[in-house]
Amino acid sequence: MALMMLAQQSALTSGVGRAQLSSRQTRSQAFRASQYQVTGRRTSTIVAVRQYRDRDSASSTAKRAGNEADQQSTELLDKANAYVDDLKAKWDETDEKPAVIAITSAAFVGVWALSGLVDRIDKLPIVGGLLELVGLVVTSWFVYRYLIFGPDREELKQNLDKFLSKVTGN
Repeated sequence: MALMMLAQQSALTSGVGRAQLSSRQTRSQAFRASQYQVTGRRTSTIVAVRQYRDRDSASSTAKRAGNEADQQSTELLDKANAYVDDLKAKWDETDEKPAVIAITSAAFVGVWALSGLVDRIDKLPIVGGLLELVGLVVTSWFVYRYLIFGPDREELKQNLDKFLSKVTGN
């Protein structure tokens, strides 16, 4: 109510009559337009009211964002718990646990060693740029070969499904 009265007062001060206010502009437009025309004490009052209104809308936006974040984090926790439960079940089914641990450790060591090798090669003056060029070419070829056309995407999906069935043994 106070905001509306301030908008009407400032609109009247700036030369816009009440009839013009209701027919030509909405009250918020008149409020924004008159904010720049009113001088002195009224300007600071209008600015304070506007800051209060902006803060109020920002807090409601923050509450909505917080609720959405809570919902997304709950969904993420549910997915993570399902994944952990599945992993525990598969671990319990595994007979050769030392072999699994050895293969996993070897994979981590291999990735770490390859990362160091690629880092060293990347520091050579010309080779780093050449590797970037090769990466762009291979990525472009992959997109052209598998992602642009529908039948090729189906072929890629089938290839991935075959690979995953070989890996998981299903």
